[in-house]
This record gives sequence, C-alpha cells and structure tokens, in this order.
Amino acid sequence: MKGFKVKYWAIPVVVFIGLFLVFRSGAFSSGKNQLQTTNSQINVKVAEAQLLNTVPNLMLNGSIEGKTSAIISAKLAGRIEQVLVQEGQHVNAGDSLAKLESAELVNSVRTARDAVTKAQVNYDLALSDYQRYQTLYIQGATSQQTLDTAEAKKRTAQAELSSAVTSQSNAEQQYGYGVLVAPVDGVVANVTATVGQVVSPGAALMAVQDISQVYVVVNIEQKDLSLVKIGQKAEVTVDTYANKVFAGIVELINPEAGTANRMFRTKVKIANTDGALKAGMFSKVQLATGDAVQRLTIPQEAVIQKQGIYYVFTVEDDKAVRHQVEIGTATGEVIEIKSGLQPGEKVVVSNVSQLKDGDSLKVVE
Repeated sequence: MKGFKVKYWAIPVVVFIGLFLVFRSGAFSSGKNQLQTTNSQINVKVAEAQLLNTVPNLMLNGSIEGKTSAIISAKLAGRIEQVLVQEGQHVNAGDSLAKLESAELVNSVRTARDAVTKAQVNYDLALSDYQRYQTLYIQGATSQQTLDTAEAKKRTAQAELSSAVTSQSNAEQQYGYGVLVAPVDGVVANVTATVGQVVSPGAALMAVQDISQVYVVVNIEQKDLSLVKIGQKAEVTVDTYANKVFAGIVELINPEAGTANRMFRTKVKIANTDGALKAGMFSKVQLATGDAVQRLTIPQEAVIQKQGIYYVFTVEDDKAVRHQVEIGTATGEVIEIKSGLQPGEKVVVSNVSQLKDGDSLKVVE
C-alpha cells in the first residue's frame, strides 16, 4: 500500500519536468514569433505632394529626317572603278563620290573630237571654194550653176560640222557621267557601291544628306489638330542625349489627313549646325498648348495600378494608408494627380508594390 502511494506522488513530478523541458525547447514559441512579425516595420521613402506651375502640353513621338536627302545613282550602265567616300563623310556640292570605268568613254570622246576636226577641215575647204567661185561669178568667169554647187557643198559641210560638234558634246557629257558627284553639301549615308560592281542607270548607290537643319516628322490626331499651329515652339528630346533639349518650331502641317491612319503629318524644324541629330533617330516632341497652371504632382514611382485603378500610399501614424487617385499627364519624373490627394501629404515612393493597407512603416531618408 505504501509503494502504491509513492507511485502516485511521482506522477505530478514527472509531468512537471516534461512540461518544463517542452517550454525550454521552444515548442510553444510560435506566438512570440508571430508577435514579432506583426510588430515589424517596412522601411520606406516618402515624397511630398506638391503644387507645381506646369504648362499644358501635347506629347508626340516622331522620327528625324534631314533637310534634303539626295539619292546618288549612275546615269549610264557601267562598272564601278573607284568609291571615293565613306559613310559619315562630309562632302560639298560637286565633290566626286565614285568613278565608273572610263576606257570606252574616253575612246568615244576621242573619236568625236577627230570627227569634229575632219568636219571643220571639210567646211573650211567648202567655204574657200564657195568664196572663190563667188568672186569668179562676179567677174563673169563662171556660171550660176557652178556657184550654186559650191554653195550647196558649203552648207553640207557646215551641217556635218554642226553634227560633229553635237556628237562631241554628247560624248563629253557621257564621259562626265562616269564620275558621280555630290549635288548638295551634306553627309554621305547608305553607301552600297563597291569596286567592280556593275550598275544600271537609276540604281541607288548612296545618299548625301544635308543635316545642318533637320525635321522631326510627327503625326497629329484630328482631336489635337486645333492645338497645333505653324510657328509654334517645340521641345525635342532623343534617347541619345537624355539630358539635352533641342529647340524646334512647327514649320509644316499637312492640310490632308493620311489615308492609312487619318492623321496629319507635321514637321518640326530644328537647327543642327553641330550635326548632333541624325536622320532616322526616334524622338519625342513636346508642344506647349496653353498658359501655365498649378497642378498637384507626385513622383511617378509612387503610383501603382491594379485592374485599371490607380493607387498611392500615404504615411499616417506610421501606418500605410491606401488612396485611390485620378491621374493626369506625366511630365518628366512626376505625374499630375487630379483627385485623391491634398498638397503636402506624404506619399510612399519605395517598396510601394510590397505594401498593404495598414502595414507598419518606418520612414527613412
């Protein structure tokens, strides 16, 4: 009976020791960990919603083309003997660009010149005979028929001389066509000509582009056409020079919409004396369309979009508060907020995609 009592007394002791070991091992520490997660804060950066004086504008995408672009081609068939320029090389009007093999052309010119010499000799002889017979006729020493025959020979010789001179001119012109020259000042581009290449008349071999002045070509929708006027100032940017703005002016608006896109082709002129802008570059054009007005703006990275609805997060009592907003035009790194925020409110600009309404936040610099 005494042994039985001892056993029952040992049971609580064993249970106590077991519970102590379990707690010591951390088996019931999940609640503590959960509390730490709940109380953890997300580090964020914030920016203030500000009223800025902004000018309403129209943003357009376009491409750059040169003032002129002359396509260089041969005027006669032949084989290229020399290519005298490279792409990117500046040339002046009249500079030689390429030469065709000229042996046949030189022979044609020589033959034509010989023909002129021969025709000139024949004409001089016929003229001398005519003048002599004319003198004899006046003296009554020859007949009218003889004089008429001498005059006919003179006229024939004169016509042959004229034809020979024309043939020589044509031969020399053909010889000149054997040298391809620049029709305008500009930069050589799109060179396809190679030595030994057989070319046909009219086949494009290269281009000479005058880019001292360039145009940005844009297409304007019908709803925006009333906002654009000839002489309107424009600001142009290209990806190549991210921090540089080029000043332009609207010079031409096509009076008829394109048949394919129903948009109006418009050209913005830009001075390009340093040649920084190249034909074919993509560009962005900003046209001011009104006077400056105050608009509420925030950094673009503060805005998130879900299912077509735009949101921002503000920091209130160290908590994330989600606001639905209506956005306007984006300009540079900021975007207009039409509704949903007040000036001076702090919006989160980092880790925005990770936030949920009510998250604990810690603002860092």
